[in-house]
Amino acid sequence: MKQSFRFLSILAIALIVLLGIVIANVLVGPTEFDIQTVIDSFVRFDSASDAHLVIRDIRLPRSLVTVVVGANLAVAGAVMQGITRNPLAGPTIMGLSGGASLASLISLIAWPAMTYNGSMVATFVGAALGYGCVLAVAIAVPGGLSPARLALAGIVVSAFFSAITQALVIVYAMANTMLYWTIGGVTNVSWEQVTAVMPCTLLGLVGLWLLAPQITILSLGEEVATNLGVRSGLVKLCSTLMVLLLTGAAVAVAGPVGFVGLMVPHLCRMIVGADQRRLLPLCMISGAALTTLADLISRTALGARGELPLGVVTAVLGAPFFLWLIRSHRKVRLDRTVPVQSRARVCWPARKVVPLALVLLFTVLLIGLQHGRADLSYKSIALALIGQGTPEEHLILWSIRLPRLVFAALVGIGVAVAGALFQSVLKNDLAEPGILGVSSGVSFAIVLLLALVGRVAFSSIYLIPLAGICGAMITTLLIYLLCHGGEHSAQRLLLTGVAVSSVTSAITLLLSLQISSEAHAFVVAFGAGSLNAADWNYVALLGSALMVLVPLAWSFSPTLNVLRLGDQTATGLGIAVTICSLGLLTLAVALCAFSLALAGAMLFLGLIAPHIARRLVGSDHAAIIPVAGLVGATLLVVADTLGASLLTNAEVPAGVFVSVLGAPYFLFLMTRP
Repeated sequence: MKQSFRFLSILAIALIVLLGIVIANVLVGPTEFDIQTVIDSFVRFDSASDAHLVIRDIRLPRSLVTVVVGANLAVAGAVMQGITRNPLAGPTIMGLSGGASLASLISLIAWPAMTYNGSMVATFVGAALGYGCVLAVAIAVPGGLSPARLALAGIVVSAFFSAITQALVIVYAMANTMLYWTIGGVTNVSWEQVTAVMPCTLLGLVGLWLLAPQITILSLGEEVATNLGVRSGLVKLCSTLMVLLLTGAAVAVAGPVGFVGLMVPHLCRMIVGADQRRLLPLCMISGAALTTLADLISRTALGARGELPLGVVTAVLGAPFFLWLIRSHRKVRLDRTVPVQSRARVCWPARKVVPLALVLLFTVLLIGLQHGRADLSYKSIALALIGQGTPEEHLILWSIRLPRLVFAALVGIGVAVAGALFQSVLKNDLAEPGILGVSSGVSFAIVLLLALVGRVAFSSIYLIPLAGICGAMITTLLIYLLCHGGEHSAQRLLLTGVAVSSVTSAITLLLSLQISSEAHAFVVAFGAGSLNAADWNYVALLGSALMVLVPLAWSFSPTLNVLRLGDQTATGLGIAVTICSLGLLTLAVALCAFSLALAGAMLFLGLIAPHIARRLVGSDHAAIIPVAGLVGATLLVVADTLGASLLTNAEVPAGVFVSVLGAPYFLFLMTRP
């Protein structure tokens, strides 16, 4: 009885707080109103009154939508954490938002006149596809996925869908249409959208409330649930369907609003415990209050200059909580997986692999020189190379294709060698420069430079790369400092990188709204990993850096071989683990930063190339580093050639191709012993 009274008291207080925030969200804004004006807009509505129209048709539906979005995401997150027994589960992290975004864009392209209800159906299908991919990986992994690996699987699935979304945005020139929605916002909602999402919201909330007792038992473990007579498969299926309804409705009306479904359930669980019958109502109210408060902040933070997208505010609020959640499990392994002895592989000697890799790289370079908008024969290429071709052939070869392909090869070498260093130092074969925050740091610094100085940033070839390098270094240092000192820091470094990347990406998108159309076009191409801007100046700049950094990395091969054996073994063999790890991480960041600052995002290239190299030549880094560089160069040249010649009326950036190929490979690696 005493506990019930305490729970009801907490619920009543939460309701009062929510009501107060909703009222404040209606009253406060560029034009402030009093309570009497709000009451009059309902009791004595005057269609000629601007105040009544603003309250009835703008602020009230917007406040109700934020309530619905927050309630849906918070309840969905609580249920996902319960049925997966994963403290890092949430709608955004588990692939639902990425799938919904892609499906929404496809429906917009295929059926421009689609009704809002039809768009909602598309987002439900996309959310189900994203979540289903993550669960499929979880099922395929021997022994099941740990919380950290399940979170990484969701992040990679989201990155895969985002890459396809980005490609469609570029091909169909829809960057401005999708930008604000991608960040997450509720600027132009109406009563039509409120009425459209309410049936799904009510069905999902009521359904999960009825399933709450079974979900509570299921969160104790499969064996306990089975012994208590719970049909776990049926409960998971029904719960997942309800979660998809709630998440799909929220994403359809507000876009991918992040971290609400991760943060609120943990806070509520601290107050009322893990019983879903008490957790879900408090999550519903608290999530609604948090999202409405975030919307109030987003509308008032900039004053008369405009407003912040809702997704930016929730990312800034939620990422620190995500970091705290990671650090609070310091004494618990985030990667609690059962080691499985993998089958020994037959490796080839490096003296045979390196010449073959060079021949393959030369072959794809030659194919890249031949194919494009205007195909050249091999005879024309040979003549142009020795200065005897036509002026047009000479222009195409020497000013466009050759510098671009050489630059692509150099970028591939830099990112691949950086990936090999990351994986060795962190002793984690899933480590990848993009997930570790390097890419987001580069993009943030470049967009910030464009927002501050405008066209001046394009006046020198050195300004933008220098800004990108500084951004990557600062971001990586921040990530390292945030998780320094925790046990099993490799997993924490990856997840901390995800949190920091989320904040920097959200702020980057926000800054993108403030720059010129010319700068925005550059940012879109840069974020997709386009090599259009490549010329001999870029080749000379990156080539000079790699001539120093790659041999330096190769010289540390013996140290890398020892570090892969573990910290204790390395220390026993006389290696200063902390100093060497920090120095090698700095070298990896420098390699990756120089490459990405000139070429843009190349997600997963730093993951794929080292793995292929390791399967070919074994674990000796004296062989891995050169082979990984050649593999990375070959992959990026192939991706750029395909992207430039696959479509007749548009070009798919090489970075998108690499992501589309790399994400499935990443997930495949997670399912292997």
